Amino acid sequence: DNSIMTKPVNHIIDADIRSFFDNVDHDWMMRMLAEKIADKNLLKIIKKFLKAGVMEAGEFYPTEEGTPQGGLISPTLSNIYLHYVVDLWMEKIIKRDMQGYVELLRYCDDLVILVQHKNEAEKILKELEERLNKFGLDLSKEKTRLIEFGRYAKVNAKDKKPDTFDFLGFTHFCDRTRKGKFKVGRKTRRKKFNISLKRMKGWLKAIRNAIKIREWWKVLAAKLRGHYEYYGISGNHSGITAFYRQTCKLVFKWINRRSQKKSMNWKQFINYLKYHPLPLPKIKHNIYIFNS
Repeated sequence: DNSIMTKPVNHIIDADIRSFFDNVDHDWMMRMLAEKIADKNLLKIIKKFLKAGVMEAGEFYPTEEGTPQGGLISPTLSNIYLHYVVDLWMEKIIKRDMQGYVELLRYCDDLVILVQHKNEAEKILKELEERLNKFGLDLSKEKTRLIEFGRYAKVNAKDKKPDTFDFLGFTHFCDRTRKGKFKVGRKTRRKKFNISLKRMKGWLKAIRNAIKIREWWKVLAAKLRGHYEYYGISGNHSGITAFYRQTCKLVFKWINRRSQKKSMNWKQFINYLKYHPLPLPKIKHNIYIFNS
């Protein structure tokens, strides 16, 4: 979404809903579903799903609120909940009452609000908290922020670096094109980078002695392509390159742990890559509407 670059956006509400999945109110959820679902039997099944409880360490715990994480329909139910709580409220109430530009960007419980005027941003943040409270939800005081962000943020920050915000696995920051135009820069969020690398390490450890290298090499290649497909956006080549290099180091490490003796040194490993290449980092998505 290029709204920040094309619209008069000067402030961002970076909202974090505290333990969202654990605090969905069942009564409100059923009322929302009843708005569109006429089948009472289906509603009963959904209610039973919400009340099914969870097993932890061999003990059963009832669920009086929240959606079971890992449940097949939990993401859908949660999205419906926030559609009524946030999306419709923004469209029908907030946008109507504000003088300046306002836009909500939301994916599940990850949301940011783009605002033109600071006084309206402060008002929206206050009303958002009240709105969430009404439906059993809270904003995290520690993680929720109102920041200055946009074409003027870098100038107003003077000698300081402008604020950044995280959304959908990327850290967003104020940047410039080669022609000096404002643009939103994006790079892999550090936390997400570490999680992806940890998962790769866990997978390599799990299959190290289970199958031959030729068999898991194809799977490794597919995993790298999947990473590039999501994180390979304009301006993030350094992020996906860093992931590729760290993955190669992990692969080299685990190959040599397959036996007591070293399987190959680094030079031999690089030579192996020449004949059995892994997918190289590649930008998959051009997200800008102008040439930089």
